[in-house]
Amino acid sequence: MGDCPVECINAACPEDDFIERNGTWLLTVIGLVTGCFGGMLTYFLKSRCRRISCMGLECERDVLAIDPGNVEVVTSSKGQ
Repeated sequence: MGDCPVECINAACPEDDFIERNGTWLLTVIGLVTGCFGGMLTYFLKSRCRRISCMGLECERDVLAIDPGNVEVVTSSKGQ
């Protein structure tokens, strides 16, 4: 019939590996690290700093000057 007694059920089943046991946790941590890294890169891209240094990486760049004559403000009003 092939039925095992309760004592040997775990012996017949292979044990889950690390990724099977902690897959959700790993996916969450990888997502958080990737999101934080992407947010940091976005901050650097939008910043007005000429020199950026973070965790041993350094970048010196030319920041474009903001000329008020080149800025156009467009407003939209909804509901009219």
